[in-house]
Amino acid sequence: MKKALFLVFTLLSTAVLADTSAVETLLYDGYNTVEEMNLSTEKTKTEYRNVRVPSTCYRTEYRQRCRTTPPQCRTVCDRNGNCRNRCAPARRVCNTVPVQVPYSCMRTERRAYQVHDYYVETNVRFQFNTADVSDIVREELTMRMTGETASLSANGSNNYFLVLDRQSRNESRSSGVKHINLLYKVNLVPARRAQEVLGNGIQNVKLRSGILTFNLGAGFNLRSFTQQIKIFQNRRFGTDPLLLDRKLSGQDMNVQGTASSSLVTIDLNALGVNIPTKLRVILDTKFDIDENKILNRGELKSSASANWVFR
Repeated sequence: MKKALFLVFTLLSTAVLADTSAVETLLYDGYNTVEEMNLSTEKTKTEYRNVRVPSTCYRTEYRQRCRTTPPQCRTVCDRNGNCRNRCAPARRVCNTVPVQVPYSCMRTERRAYQVHDYYVETNVRFQFNTADVSDIVREELTMRMTGETASLSANGSNNYFLVLDRQSRNESRSSGVKHINLLYKVNLVPARRAQEVLGNGIQNVKLRSGILTFNLGAGFNLRSFTQQIKIFQNRRFGTDPLLLDRKLSGQDMNVQGTASSSLVTIDLNALGVNIPTKLRVILDTKFDIDENKILNRGELKSSASANWVFR
């Protein structure tokens, strides 16, 4: 019990002295182009100490162990064929054997401890590009500092892609304090067009006589979107060989738009590849934006895909 309590105390003391965290949330309404926040944290370092801890040790003692053997009987017959049992009596046999005996003791362990290293003062500056803002702006930017490690996340109105256009970090240190200046330049890109086109995904994929057709939402065009196509020869077993991997241009497709959808037609025969009887087609439609720079990409759809097999 004492050993268990000691271990719990050690773990708690280590956790308390780990790098501290600070979290600040900015509710951005679109009125200002510059916003700032400040966070204070503490950085720790690892030191090792030799400590004496309760343990269990073992010593070897020799003790006598005895057992009783059962009677040993056998049948004996004379020349006349008369038989009878002869039995040796039971015997007590004793041996001296080594035994491991536990006892309480103390042992030395080398353990890691987190100790204070220096304080961290962080200034975060946001610069917003609102040139394309037209809808309601209700964006939430959350900044977390753990020690000197920064993490930025976002969610909000779903009216805009929050695109991290540029970021920078400057550091200085004096009198046991590290000063960090973070700059984030964020573009607010309207998401309405992307959601109208991609919101329901790629639908009604059909192939007739080498002519592939499918539907997207209203407003699809190659000025704001890209269309990728991959064609494989479909095999029942094994890997499907790739025949074509191409980003399509306006000459490779025909787009007919209505108020509610866009019908895309592609003549596969005109793409410079021999179309097999059995094929697999992968379509990827993407809003023309760098997905890796979208802070709130988990909330908004910036791409749609379809994977169809035709036999």
